[in-house]
Amino acid sequence: MQKIYLLDEEAGSAESLAGYLHPYGYALHHFSHPVALLEAVAAAPPDAVLIDLELGGNADGGLAVATALPRGDDGRRAFPLLFLSTRQDFDARLLSVRAGADAFVARPVDVANLVDRLDLLTQVNPPEPFRIVLIEDDPLMGQLYEHVLHRAGMAVFRLADPTRALAAIHDHAPDLLITDLNMPQCSGLELAAVLRGHEAMTALPIVFLTADDRISNQRSAMNVGGDAFLIKPVALADLVETVRARARRARQLRSLMVRDSLTGALNHAMIKELLASELARSQRSTLPVSFIMVDIDHFKQINDRYGHPVGDQVIKSLARLLQQQLRRTDYIGRYGGEEFAVIMPRTSADDAYERMEALRQGFAALIHHHEGKGFSATFSCGIADSAGGAAEALSQAADQALYAAKHGGRNQVRLFLSEQQTGSLS
Repeated sequence: MQKIYLLDEEAGSAESLAGYLHPYGYALHHFSHPVALLEAVAAAPPDAVLIDLELGGNADGGLAVATALPRGDDGRRAFPLLFLSTRQDFDARLLSVRAGADAFVARPVDVANLVDRLDLLTQVNPPEPFRIVLIEDDPLMGQLYEHVLHRAGMAVFRLADPTRALAAIHDHAPDLLITDLNMPQCSGLELAAVLRGHEAMTALPIVFLTADDRISNQRSAMNVGGDAFLIKPVALADLVETVRARARRARQLRSLMVRDSLTGALNHAMIKELLASELARSQRSTLPVSFIMVDIDHFKQINDRYGHPVGDQVIKSLARLLQQQLRRTDYIGRYGGEEFAVIMPRTSADDAYERMEALRQGFAALIHHHEGKGFSATFSCGIADSAGGAAEALSQAADQALYAAKHGGRNQVRLFLSEQQTGSLS
């Protein structure tokens, strides 16, 4: 459990917030007095601190406490700070920024939004390194660029032959491509034109490196979809910052294109594409991949009784639970409506069953809220695995297992069974 400290004079709202956050892995410790909070921070630093901006009835009463929070030698706090406020005007948000807060949370608190913020600010695992494919036919310069980018925390895949670029991009799924402009096999401009001819690579950022500083070459590079043009000898700091900025932006844009806006899970098209890719990898490695279908039980009744906004919160809660409890190597997608799909690489159906059964129990224990009252929801789940084969067949097998779970009473996990097998593992 992640430890969150809350400074708020209202004990009732703190108790409610603690109940909301607990299922998502956050233990909320409430303090009603600044001194108690500061003593607790000094004794056992938290994973995050929430402070009521209007503490003591003052419009900016929480600012003094924020200023008193301990900082390291570099002037930074060892934990993120979030302000809670009933105010939502520009001045309140500006006060929060000037106090060095990492987030501003409006009251009444949207718990899903708060969990999103806490997940981002307190993530234990560092973000995945930017993946870079580097094409440089000069081995010494290629080694230098690779070393510098690697030291900056990036994963670099270097090659000297531009004709191997398509295979490298397919194998490594880079966030960005760096290429020399002048190479014997083909020029960087020609390579860019080839890549842009593939629909899947139209958005891949390309950074050109060259000793030729003619404006005409730069224009040509931009015309074939180049994103940056660095003149040799390249300032290594400029290389790192250019690559980092372009790769970060590309990853953000790609995330918007392939993710569902409500839940942040992968969209239907992307999860199907990944399933085909993982099945191909499974066939090469002979390791199994499991495909899981998850559907919220009686979801129409939830919408009819509590309204669609509450139904959306239930969907987001399930997405959040899947994202928090599954592995970083698993893929989670919103298949449609209240239905989710999960891909578990290198995982047998039996292992997937154990994980999904624990998640089923955890989701059933969640309390959702509507007009001061709580209710629970459940899901049904179908699982199938394969060491190769077709994506459509695996998807249909998981769907059949889900159908069996629904017709077997719901709120259960079922494995896909052959025609000779019957029964349930739940």
